[in-house]
Amino acid sequence: MSVTDSSQLWFSVVPGLEESLDRVAMLAAAALCAPSASVMSADTPNAGDQRNPFEQSLCAQVVGSDDKVIIGDTRHLSNANQASVIAWAGAPVRDQDGHVAGVLWVADRKPRQWNASDVAILEILADVASSDVILRGALARSAGRAALAQTLEESLLPPLLPGIPGLEVAARYAPAGTGTEVLADFCDVFPSAGKTWGMVVGDVCGKGCAAAKATALARHTLRSAARRQTRPSLILAHLNQMLLDWPTDDPRFLTAIYAAVRAVRGGAEVRISSGGHPLALVRTANGRVHDFGRPGTLLGVLARPELHDVRRLLRPGDSLIMFSDGVTEARESLTRDLYGDGRLRGLVARLGNLTAAAMADAITSAVMAFSGGRLSDDTVALVMKVPALKR
Repeated sequence: MSVTDSSQLWFSVVPGLEESLDRVAMLAAAALCAPSASVMSADTPNAGDQRNPFEQSLCAQVVGSDDKVIIGDTRHLSNANQASVIAWAGAPVRDQDGHVAGVLWVADRKPRQWNASDVAILEILADVASSDVILRGALARSAGRAALAQTLEESLLPPLLPGIPGLEVAARYAPAGTGTEVLADFCDVFPSAGKTWGMVVGDVCGKGCAAAKATALARHTLRSAARRQTRPSLILAHLNQMLLDWPTDDPRFLTAIYAAVRAVRGGAEVRISSGGHPLALVRTANGRVHDFGRPGTLLGVLARPELHDVRRLLRPGDSLIMFSDGVTEARESLTRDLYGDGRLRGLVARLGNLTAAAMADAITSAVMAFSGGRLSDDTVALVMKVPALKR
């Protein structure tokens, strides 16, 4: 198996980007069992360009269509180089403006039917490459780390949570310190298979571009896996394997909690699984607060992590609260006491019949007030509520 040279003008001037994109191409080749793969520039080739003309023409199709191009057998094409490329699949790599800056492609020397899973993996890795282009490009261009932090926040956090029919959903994110340091807490809400919705909160170990890449990989992997199944433990196990297979000199592990939510008559059916992440809380309509889920193994370390699924029916007035450890590990500015699980549970119990948005606001505001506005870690609060029945 070989990976072709990806030294192209549009990223060779950005420190570290060339090596990182080579790793993405290596992962694509390994994940799709393809003999060759590369990230090719969308730049118009010059007279001294050594890139294969046929591969250039295929990449030009991706750039021109602004979409993926999947070909099982290229021999029917007039300009095909049958000796080197028979099956070919490419997906666009985008810059910060959404323009196609390059193409991640894989090729085989024999005809091949690219299935839906192959295409999904290719698109996920193209998104990872796009995130790396955006992040490293922002770092190279920015006068300070504040601009990079803003780019990360915009690219790694969902800009607007979708509405789940019949339920309330809200999320709040508070960056640590002055917001000039890149950390890697994330949350997401998205439609899943079987008329369910996926809700996730995660925390990548470390900070900076390496952690941001793992965050992007996690979000895209979870969304892809959720299109095929709804069992939270299997979705987290898929993410765990992707992290283990990630070819990097700076491996990353993370914690995540994933909930599969389905609106049903009389409430919401929720299945949840935690991979090393703080357990979620359920606040019932009468103000009682319970842990929801079972502890599990953090992701990206073990080949077979311990992951459990727990199911619960939330009734009208009940709420699900998912959060990052930045909430409970916030410290009081003078005593350095932790905010802790007890304070969080007490706060949630006192929230009354608030909306999901008001609950998320209250949690974030309480933590900010406790820490004097000086957080040592990012905080994420994701709340889902079953609306109370109208009298």
